[in-house]
Amino acid sequence: MVPSGIKIGKEQLNVLTHAADIALIEKNEIEIRKLFVEMENIARKFGQQINQENTKYMAVERKNSLKKNKIGHLKIKNYKFERVENFKYLGVTLNEDNNNQTDLQERIKNANKIILYYKNFLK
Repeated sequence: MVPSGIKIGKEQLNVLTHAADIALIEKNEIEIRKLFVEMENIARKFGQQINQENTKYMAVERKNSLKKNKIGHLKIKNYKFERVENFKYLGVTLNEDNNNQTDLQERIKNANKIILYYKNFLK
C-alpha cells in the first residue's frame, strides 16, 4: 500500500494546519473525499463549518497518472470544491506534480531583487 500525504522527517502527514488554514494532502480524490468527511464531522462537533468559497483542493499525483481523469470540481455532501494545480501554503508553492522548481525559481528571483536593491549599500 502506498502511504498517503507527505513525509516530513520520519512522520507521514496528511493534514497540515496553521491558524485557520488547513491543507488536506492525499494521493487521489477518493482519499481526499474520505479525509474531508472526517474533518467536516470534527468541525461540526465544535460548531464550525467549512467555507466553500475559500476551500480548494489539489491531488498530488505521480506524473501522467490520472491526468486524463482530472475533474474541475469535487462534490462532497452539500459542498462543491474547485480543483487547483498549485497553491501557496505558509510561503511555499505546492503543486500537483510535487515539483518544487517553480517555488525555487520564485525564491531565487526574490533574492536577486533584494540583492540588486541593496547592492549600493553592500559596496
